[in-house]
Parts: sequence; C-alpha cells; structure tokens
Amino acid sequence: MTYLVLARKWRPQTFDQIRGQSHIVRALKNAIAGGRIAHAYIFTGTRGVGKTSAARVFAKALNCQEGPTPAPCNHCEACLSIAEGRHPDVLEIDGASNNSVDDIRRLRDIVRYAPSQGKYRIYIIDEVHMLSGGAFNALLKTLEEPPPHVVFIFATTDPHKVPVTILSRCQQFDFKRLTSKELSGLLGDICHSEAIEIDDKSLMAIAREAEGSVRDSQSLLDQVISYAGQKVTYQDVMDVLGVVDRELLFSVARDITGHNGAGVLERLGEAEEFGFDVKRFALDLQDLFRDLAVLRTSRESVNLVDLTAEEIAEVRDILDKCSWEELHALFDMISAGLEKLRSASRPGVVFEMTLLKMTRMPSLINLSEIPQRAAALAARTPQVAACPPPAAVAPSVAVTPRAEIARPPAPAPAAQEVAVEPPPPEPQKDVVHTSETLWAEILKRLGPLSSATFREHAKIVHWDAGKRALAIEVEPDHRPTAENAEEELGRIASELSGGKVSLSLTVASGSESTADRKRRETDLERKNWQEAISSPVVRKVQALLGGEIQNRAENYKK
Repeated sequence: MTYLVLARKWRPQTFDQIRGQSHIVRALKNAIAGGRIAHAYIFTGTRGVGKTSAARVFAKALNCQEGPTPAPCNHCEACLSIAEGRHPDVLEIDGASNNSVDDIRRLRDIVRYAPSQGKYRIYIIDEVHMLSGGAFNALLKTLEEPPPHVVFIFATTDPHKVPVTILSRCQQFDFKRLTSKELSGLLGDICHSEAIEIDDKSLMAIAREAEGSVRDSQSLLDQVISYAGQKVTYQDVMDVLGVVDRELLFSVARDITGHNGAGVLERLGEAEEFGFDVKRFALDLQDLFRDLAVLRTSRESVNLVDLTAEEIAEVRDILDKCSWEELHALFDMISAGLEKLRSASRPGVVFEMTLLKMTRMPSLINLSEIPQRAAALAARTPQVAACPPPAAVAPSVAVTPRAEIARPPAPAPAAQEVAVEPPPPEPQKDVVHTSETLWAEILKRLGPLSSATFREHAKIVHWDAGKRALAIEVEPDHRPTAENAEEELGRIASELSGGKVSLSLTVASGSESTADRKRRETDLERKNWQEAISSPVVRKVQALLGGEIQNRAENYKK
C-alpha cells in the first residue's frame, strides 16, 4: 500500500478534530443545528490552518445520510466519498488554475441542476482570490441569488484581494494561527498514535518552526521521523531543521544581560561551527526577549509565551535581575539590528556588533525612583562640620635685638595720589586756522577711534573763520558715527576758533554705501546665474544626465 503522509493521514474528519479553531467550529455547528445554513461562506487564514479541511467536514455535515447534522457519521457512502474526493455533488475547484470567465460561466450553467445523491450541491473554490476580475463579475449574480440547494464555500489566504462585492455576499470566517503549544500538543498526539518516541523539547522546536501552520508542522514531523526513525532526539531535530539550539540561545541572553561581551563572542563562535543562520538566530533572540518582557510584566502570563515550563525555570535568573524597562530596551536594540540585517552585505558582522552593543547597555533607572534614590544618597553622605573660627592669638613679647633698635624707623607711606584731570585748554583767540590746520587740530583732540574714522572717511569742505561756519562731509556708511560725534566736533572747533562755531554735516554726493554696493553686486550675480542656468546647452546637459543644478556659491536672500 502506498505510504500516506501525516498531513493527509491526520486530516480532520469531524468538527471535533479541528484544532485551534473553536470559534469557527461552534458557529458552523450551531448553524447546522439551527437550520441557518447560508448560501455562501468564505474561509480566510494563512496556509495550513484547516480551511479546506473545515470545508470538507462542513460538506459532510450537510450531505451525510443522517444529516444535516453537526456530527457526520463518517461511515455512510456520502461521508466516505466526500473524504475521498469523489462525491458527485461536492465539487472542489482550484481557483488558481480555473480562474477565467469561461470557467465560471460553465460553473454557473451547472449550478441550476439539482443534486444527484445528496441534499446540497456544494462548490468549494480554493484560492478564490486568484480569479480574474471578469470571473468575479460573472459569479456575482449567481452568488447573490443561487438555487436553494447550492452552497458556495470559498477559501483564500489573501482576502484583501477578493472584491468587496463578493465578500459582502458571504459569511466570512477567519482562521487563526495555532500557538506553538497547541501545535506541540497535536504533534504529541500524532506521535503517540504512530508509536514515535519523542520528547517535549523536540516537539516544541518543530512547532516553533511551523509558525502556526498545522500542515507545515505535520510535514516537518514527517521529515524528522524519516531521518531519525521511531526514536527522535533533540539533536535529530536540530540536524534536520537547522534550528538554533535553545541552550545556546539562553546562554547568549544571559551574557547580554550580564554585560559579558567576551561570552557573547564565544557563543557566536560555537554557533558558527554548526553553520547557523544569522537572521534566524536574530529572530529567535527577538522572540526570546519578547517572551521575557511578557513574563516580567506578569509571571502568570505563561500561556502567552512560547516557552516550556523547564525553559521558564531556566531563564528565571534573567527575570530576577532585569527590569521590564531593560528587557524592552534590549528588544528594541535587537529589532533595530534585524532591520540592518535585511540590507547588510555582511550580516554576521552587523549581528555581532549589535549583540556587543546590547552588552554595553547601562542599567536603566525609572524616573519615579530618582527622588527616593537622591534621598537615600543624601542620608548616607556624612555632613561636613563647619570649621570653628580661629582662636585669638595672644601677642607675644619678643626681645628686640640692639641692632634693630638703632635702625632708623621706616618712612611713613606716602599719601595716595589722586588723579586729577588737566583743565581744558584755553580757547585760542589770537590764532586764525585754515581749514587744513583746523581739521588737523580737531583730529588730535578726538579720541583714537573717532580720529581714525574721521581721518579716513570725512573731510572739511567749507570753513569761514570770520563767520565761524564749518561744514564737514562724511561717507554714507559713516554718517551715524559723525552724527553721534557732532556735539563734540562743534565743541572742539569752538575752542580752537575762540568762539561758537556753526557746524553742519553733509553726506558725500555720488558715493555709494557699502550696503548698496553689496546689494547691487548680489543682483548682478543673481542675474548672471539665472542667465547661465537658462542656457539651452546647460538644460540639454541636465536632461541627458538627469541631474540637478546646484549653486555652490553664497545663497541669495530674496
């Protein structure tokens, strides 16, 4: 007899044999028992979680000789023929290979015929999302108003690819992934029935590798049994599936939380000897820190983690010495490292540096604990006593040598000299200044900064000694300086000429200020730049190279 793989041999034949989908099983049973059978259903979920198996069991329940019944007998001709795929009224269609409009039209033509043996004509369309748009449109009218003896059951892994017009005409049931513990229990029952000797640790490793898929877990178990025979060890599972040794994973986690970088490098060296997959190791480490954070939140959350009771006891030391915040920070760091691994040319080096960075993470302090820690530190710090004032020293009587007595006393310190400003010079009444001599004298009496400014940027343009009228011309940029010194200039000129001088300040005509000059130069450079980038030659080169013109010069402000 031809060997039947475990995935086919252990396919569910009744609703009670469907694992991990109790919400769907209950709904379908109640619908059958209450006579509320819809004309169209759509089963969604990832691969290998029981969508097609549930559709077949549902077809049995509707066409069983004792039915419709929530518990098909599996002994009548209808149940046996449906299980073997030869029942004339239960048609399974592959939507990936029968996805054209003509295929759906042929289906629509035969829908109106009454069932030949059973009570319902049942059409199971697998991977229904692969139908073309025209095929979906051809199915719409029949799906909305089918004959009373027809039931459509669609199965898909991508419900978002199914038009909403189809979804709205169906009752949708979402199949979920099974947890590792559920898969481990299922595989344990299979091994017990098949007389296979295997430990719980190996079953959990196979279940983790299946990632929630029942069919994948059964296929992996079949593969391991083919390699190891009737007695399966954990080493056999690692050899066949290439999974990471859990002991090595926990050792790396301990070295990270213990800030032992050398230990991490040593563990990675051991893993490389077995040719481990870097990305898979990183994923397993991420899952481990997630499980540790969940357990650190609540020790009663054992049902939410993929750890056995032995493994939880094994990592208890990590839970005791790490806070939730530290575990979460480590989880974030390994997640960031995974993002870098996806695009790294040398993932091993990136992963190694990520783990070393995790070992160097300092201990975290909760912000709410800072006041208490500060108070405790202040209580432990000894108070420094204030130094007492120095005691008064009694004057000591010393015998003065004779030579010092004969020495003449030191002269008394001179009185502190008080600096007195010299009186201002008297007005020069008898001196008649020309414009040159007057300007030279004014510059002498000005401060050094003002004198340098006026010497370079100002001059006398008119001087009438008889009327004492003085006109000084300054450059536009230095007009504010001249206006601030206007009073002082008038005072000095009056002292030099022997009478009050009428002073007027003028701005040099025809000269350009520095700001105006810079503005004019900027406008000219901007104009030249616009002309350059508007050149047809430049535009042609830009189009050929697909580049962008950038001005490396000073940015212009509008």
